[in-house]
Amino acid sequence: MKNTKKKLKAKNFRYLSKKIVNNPMIYIHDFFRHQTDIINWKNDINLFVTSGAYPAMSSGGYPENGYNCHQMIKQIEVAYVIFKQCGLAKHEDPLKLFETRNDYFNYSYGIDFTYNGKRNPNDLIRKFFSYQSLKKWYKTMDDLMEQLTLKRSLDNDQFGDRIIAIREFLIRLAHALYYIYEDEGITLPIPSYANIKSTIAQ
Repeated sequence: MKNTKKKLKAKNFRYLSKKIVNNPMIYIHDFFRHQTDIINWKNDINLFVTSGAYPAMSSGGYPENGYNCHQMIKQIEVAYVIFKQCGLAKHEDPLKLFETRNDYFNYSYGIDFTYNGKRNPNDLIRKFFSYQSLKKWYKTMDDLMEQLTLKRSLDNDQFGDRIIAIREFLIRLAHALYYIYEDEGITLPIPSYANIKSTIAQ
């Protein structure tokens, strides 16, 4: 059977270079090693979404707003590359945030995002793109940035209750990439009968 799977290209994204599309770890390493840490980044995301959703709380034209929006979109794109290249399946119920009671306690008391008790960036990325497509995430980020910049509401019900899920998913995505950074890559489950051969030149 002919493989008709479309290859991802840099021109399909706003901010990714060909090098990052080929190896998302380049961006992930640079961001968490040289730009910021997960705690500060989580706070930045929370403030950005809150201010964008409620313009009266906006900090206006601070350059940090543009930087943070740029990085969030870039991380969404990096996660999309991982989602596609790793062949991750969509989740039937992306709004089901916890699989087990243990996952709930890990989140409540340790601020750790787990799946069946273990950190699982795969699950976080799957749910992110099951909730919205890449195209819709672009639209969401553009709308947040526009409202934050103009300091006025474009629509009295621009996001509604969805803003809670949007903020949660953006923070969870940041953690997914941070877990990948800490683990030096992403682990994919494979069937016990699979035969894995390295393509790295000896």
